[in-house]
Amino acid sequence: MARLKRTSDYLNQLQLAGYPRYDYFDALYQEWRNSSDLAPFTQFQEDLWEEKDNMKPEFIGENTYSNLRGISFEEFCFTTIGRIIENSSRIPEIKLFWNERILTEEFLLFKDNHFSKHPKYKRVDLAIGMKQTNIIHPFSIMSCKVWQSTNWLDEDRAILDSIRVRYPAVIGYSLCMSLNVPKVSLISAQRTGLQVYDFSIDGQYDEFVSDVRKSLQEIVGW
Repeated sequence: MARLKRTSDYLNQLQLAGYPRYDYFDALYQEWRNSSDLAPFTQFQEDLWEEKDNMKPEFIGENTYSNLRGISFEEFCFTTIGRIIENSSRIPEIKLFWNERILTEEFLLFKDNHFSKHPKYKRVDLAIGMKQTNIIHPFSIMSCKVWQSTNWLDEDRAILDSIRVRYPAVIGYSLCMSLNVPKVSLISAQRTGLQVYDFSIDGQYDEFVSDVRKSLQEIVGW
């Protein structure tokens, strides 16, 4: 599997292309990646949005620009949750996984005088869990979307449902910086147990962090 690109990889592309505000965005990046403060990351995202017409297409393509915004949000969530686990978990086997596959089903088919395994997976943005051999057993899964639409929310719910077939106690989170879905869609998703947090709403980021800490405490029985 190819190495997952980080925010720095996309910023380096801008630097190599001669983008004049590279230093500004790199400084913001260094600030939010080394802290759990939402404010510098929010500024980073807002300024990226304001600069979109200055960045593309001269210095960066449309897809690369979108990937920069999306990966930066995943990385912010990854670093934030990573610190929570590092500071809270007493079980070293509990890890945070980024862009990994979760086994949802496994079929055994008999052919040529033996049974062969046929697994099915769902890839998730982030997962807190434990790894045994090559299988990740999740306690919670997280979807990270800068802009959350109805279709994305429906997909998050479907992925949670499929993973719960094998892991019925898994917690599902849908995280975003902007939630643009009808109220009925949000209620429908939440009724399935999917926890939706829009970090642009005051207090929701802190609520999410608190909920992750609480779920870790319940896992290890503190």
